[in-house]
Amino acid sequence: MDDEYFKNLDFRKIVNYFKVIEVFGDGWSKCEYDSKFFLLYNGDKTNLYEKLLKNTNIFPEVIDCFENNIICKFYSDMKVNLPLLPEQSLFFIRDICESLIFLKKEGFTFKEINTDDIIKTKDGLKFSKIPPIVSYNLLDFEFTNQNNDIEDYGIKLLGSLLYELLSGMSIKNGFDIKIISRYDIPGIPQFLSFALPGSKEKLSLNDALNMLNQICSTTEMNRCKYSIGSASTIGLNVSRSINEDSYGYAQMYFYNHFGRHNVLKACVADGMGGMEAGEIASKAAVDAFLTEGFELVDDDEYISNQTIELAWKANKAVLNSLNGKSGGCTFSGVFIYDSKLFMAHVGDTRIYLYKDKRLERLTNDHSLVETLILGGIMTREEALNSPDKNKLLRSMGSLFERQENYIDGLFQKFGKHSIQLVKGDLILIVTDGVWGELADDELYSIASSLTNRPDDLVNDLISIVLKRGAPDNATALAIYKEF
Repeated sequence: MDDEYFKNLDFRKIVNYFKVIEVFGDGWSKCEYDSKFFLLYNGDKTNLYEKLLKNTNIFPEVIDCFENNIICKFYSDMKVNLPLLPEQSLFFIRDICESLIFLKKEGFTFKEINTDDIIKTKDGLKFSKIPPIVSYNLLDFEFTNQNNDIEDYGIKLLGSLLYELLSGMSIKNGFDIKIISRYDIPGIPQFLSFALPGSKEKLSLNDALNMLNQICSTTEMNRCKYSIGSASTIGLNVSRSINEDSYGYAQMYFYNHFGRHNVLKACVADGMGGMEAGEIASKAAVDAFLTEGFELVDDDEYISNQTIELAWKANKAVLNSLNGKSGGCTFSGVFIYDSKLFMAHVGDTRIYLYKDKRLERLTNDHSLVETLILGGIMTREEALNSPDKNKLLRSMGSLFERQENYIDGLFQKFGKHSIQLVKGDLILIVTDGVWGELADDELYSIASSLTNRPDDLVNDLISIVLKRGAPDNATALAIYKEF
């Protein structure tokens, strides 16, 4: 269905005119309106389901949510034919594990998962409808050998489903571990030895997620590649004789017992303080972020915190470089571990993500006008002509002692530590010299037309900035996920 079609509908007004085609239970049903099909939920678990559906992309996309209703896209795609490829199965199981961890925190779990409800869409594997959810105190624990172990119930769900996806045979008919051993991906037999019914070993959901992340990394090593484009200009302002912007990126690989891993760091900094001070500050920040390191552990929160720590080390490098002089810089950096995106941001440089034909700004400007906009005091149109539009509230080089939440990661805005990148995704990092001359809809137009050509994309951006007078230094860095 066309997204434009949804935008023109007021679901609060039309939901009462939905025709129920099929009832799935637990408040879910397939409905029809204007010859279009929707998935509708009506019940008292709206908040739970809304959070669950937005937690991963394996569930139907939420179109609208209000009162006790959730309206989702209905997918008419074909059901998957089993068995699936190991890569498809593993990533799907990993996303289900993340959902089970979320549900556990809320006191719920999936009661069962039916492979007949799994479909293949252009965006990957999805559930055509939501697996039934049940409160832990209503569970039938005969499914597990552990004594009323709520975590083991989820683990056995994962193991049974993975076995069925890989073998094409239901666990209800018994299982033969030798069938799975034919796959040459390290970790699959080990995971199933913990997760299949009858196992005496105990595994937590968090341990299972870490193990699945490690196994998935193995499958990614031959299909995880990024191409990068970058461009910068001093601009056309005669009062700016030095380009105070700095940028850089570094890509590296390392190996462990599960295979090869890809690490990519990239950042952009906009110097402040005028002349050499701004240039020195921005360069020091970029150099420190790219050269400092940390021990990698497969834990999103840990990597997110360490990415922020890299930014604090960059802040220290800025202070040391200025040697008491007045100056500083804004900064936006990304840390990509295989296919997971982490970030650190302070100031008004920006990070955008082009994903699923949408351009989303991942960062909030740490400026006076952005604060007024987010507070509902000023509109974005008013901010364009505000005399305070260049007033920053945060920057590198202004603090000697670290302050909690001064440097943003993804968690502050999105409530999660990382974003999963897939083939075709594009990350764009720009200074205000770029976004100050191009509105977001213009950035979207260019990003959508040149997604897989990052060099051409950044050159086009800088070319447009120059044609519009380029009153400031301007820098753009684009990262495209090839596979």
